[in-house]
Amino acid sequence: MNSGGSKTSLAGSEDVKLRPLAKVLDRKLYPPDSAIFTQGDVAEKAYMILRGEVDISAINKNGKTVHLTTLHSGQVFGEMALLVGKPRSASARTKSACELLTISKAQLDEKMRSLDPLMKIWVETLAERILVATRSAK
Repeated sequence: MNSGGSKTSLAGSEDVKLRPLAKVLDRKLYPPDSAIFTQGDVAEKAYMILRGEVDISAINKNGKTVHLTTLHSGQVFGEMALLVGKPRSASARTKSACELLTISKAQLDEKMRSLDPLMKIWVETLAERILVATRSAK
């Protein structure tokens, strides 16, 4: 979503896939009903849910807040704004107490630089298209 919150999921394989990530990414704890980021914010991090639930919402063209989805353990959100360098297109707020892994813009940029040039263009193009589609759907 990227959109503020795309819901890429690692559900079903969290323990195996997340353990190595937890060693290199920062962990953050959030109490229930806490803002993680707000629509329009500059993107500094993307997030992966280790435990808990996160609500993703956006303000539509009529100024009303619309609930987009609830994300769960193993899902990733906030990556689109990092990939395309645009402000957050949605808000993220904890629904329950959450333990999140974070990846910074610098860490993501480093990984993107190591991609094959064709794959980098591919990822950036897909991210931009998803962001445009998400914004026009609101």
